[in-house]
Amino acid sequence: MRIDFVARRVRLSERVTSLAETKLGKLEKVLPSDAQARVVIRREKLGVAVEITITARQRTLTATEVAQDQETAARAAISHIEAQARRTKGIVREEKKHRPSLGRTPAWEAPAETAPVEPRVGPRREPVTVRAMFEEDALTTFSGSTREVMLFRDPTDDAVRVLYRRRDGSLGLLIPV
Repeated sequence: MRIDFVARRVRLSERVTSLAETKLGKLEKVLPSDAQARVVIRREKLGVAVEITITARQRTLTATEVAQDQETAARAAISHIEAQARRTKGIVREEKKHRPSLGRTPAWEAPAETAPVEPRVGPRREPVTVRAMFEEDALTTFSGSTREVMLFRDPTDDAVRVLYRRRDGSLGLLIPV
């Protein structure tokens, strides 16, 4: 873990830098190895403020503490960061538990419902109502629609007729014998 120290209106103590390096170094067990830490120490009216910000992959941990001296404020801020890191690690662990596995599960563990659904082979079925209408009425209704096929019943002989759209755009009529 890379640690950057910034001191504003105060001289940085060697004890604080060594304390921060050792304590934050132990957090590498919990945080990713590419995490970066920034420790800002500044003088304020009531004493010294220590602000620690750790930026890891997708998470940012921050803590700010004010005390009379640098070491006390640094210890308090580091303890807050440690608690946040433990909490974050627990959240990440829980997220991983509930995330579906990308690997292949053995057959004895796979539930029966997860069997892959084979694509349906064969004609598509749709329920159709066959209305009674003359050929002229069927032609005007069908030419205004976007459908490919239309069924209708001719009222003169009560036979079912199929009106369909050809690939060239013209219309065809099937009359069963």
